[in-house]
Amino acid sequence: MTANNQEYIPALRFRFLTPFFDVVQRWLVHDVVYKRQLIEQADIRPGQRVVDLGCGTGTLAIMVKQAHPETEVFGLDADPEILGIARAKANREGVAVTFDEGMTFALPYPDGSVDRVFSSLMIHHLKTSDKERTAREIYRVLRSPDPSSGKPGGQLHILDFGKPSSPYTKLLGPLLHRFEEANDNIDGRLPEIFGAPGLTMRHMGDFQTFFGTLTFLYGQK
Repeated sequence: MTANNQEYIPALRFRFLTPFFDVVQRWLVHDVVYKRQLIEQADIRPGQRVVDLGCGTGTLAIMVKQAHPETEVFGLDADPEILGIARAKANREGVAVTFDEGMTFALPYPDGSVDRVFSSLMIHHLKTSDKERTAREIYRVLRSPDPSSGKPGGQLHILDFGKPSSPYTKLLGPLLHRFEEANDNIDGRLPEIFGAPGLTMRHMGDFQTFFGTLTFLYGQK
């Protein structure tokens, strides 16, 4: 993605591959496995508002709604074509998810209005400056802690490419470094970038795939 809404990078980098997105995610990346783990990590509570950034075809947002039907779930993506697929999929599954078109660094949600923000394999599409802008936007929309009631602040839950942690993924590192947007991921800078606005970031573990190391991150406002 870039700063222009007309210049985002499609989910598989090339628009003609968009119809094959779910096939790649399910059979090559095994997305349902790690997305289920990401949902469990988030410890979602009844009545909370959840936003999935870079939602693609809506798999994660739909899974959240199915697991927690009492929550309000939004999916945001810059690609109107892939959002059409997501809306059709949600209709087939019979779940109510709101899908919004927009960029992650200009979120269409009010300050302090979101309890959980998810991002699954989207951050590596952003250049450093847009990662930083996205981090500030996430901090802005997450709920602040309420000392009077003891309620904690909102949370960020990321799964994306991270610093290689196995011999195989270390061999892939130089190849992935050819893509400018992935450099921050491969260098392990995501906790620093998303912690800069004020979130307390933690590394929650890794998931090894054919394409590289996927890292689970948790951020608390």
